[in-house]
Parts: sequence; C-alpha cells; structure tokens
Amino acid sequence: MSKRPSLGSIGLDLDDIEAKPASGQKVAAFHEQAPTQPPQDQPGAYVKDKAVNMTVYLLPHDHKRLKQLAVEHDTTIQALVMDGLDVILKDNGQEPLTRWKTRRKPRG
Repeated sequence: MSKRPSLGSIGLDLDDIEAKPASGQKVAAFHEQAPTQPPQDQPGAYVKDKAVNMTVYLLPHDHKRLKQLAVEHDTTIQALVMDGLDVILKDNGQEPLTRWKTRRKPRG
C-alpha cells in the first residue's frame, strides 16, 4: 500500500495561507433561512410535495392478498386503497378523493 502524498508534493503550501478575522461571509443559520416552497402551483409537481402521508398497518397475509389483487388487476395497492376510500366517501354522500398524475411510467 503506497503512502498518501503530502500537501507539499501536490503544490499546496499552507504556510502561505493566512486566515483573517471576518474575511468570510456569514452564513445564515438554518432557522434564519427563508423557507423554500415546493413547486405546488406548477403542473407536474410531485405528489409528495403536496400530499399528506398516511400509514396503514396490515397483517402479512392481508398485505400479500392486496399485492396479489393489485397484480391481477394490473394496478397498485395505492390505487386499490384509493378506490376503497372512494366507495366509503360515496356511501356517505361525499365527493371521491382527488387523484393526481403519477410520475412513473405505466407498466406494460
């Protein structure tokens, strides 16, 4: 294993560099920086920038059944869950959930 080159061998002499007080620019602390807004108004903005995440806990055999159903219908578990929620909302006289366009290429 070869030895790492020294700074002098690569032409860098630290003796010539002098740090001066207040010579650098002040960087704002994280909490002082202006918040960056995701591109929500732009068409094609990612759903994760706008949507709220929701977790559902399933037993392994139920999860497997949903995966198999999604494969049989050439869809995703997400789409199956959204369709099920639409049925519940419709039964209660409410509008279906708002859909968004996926950024993934269609399977096929």
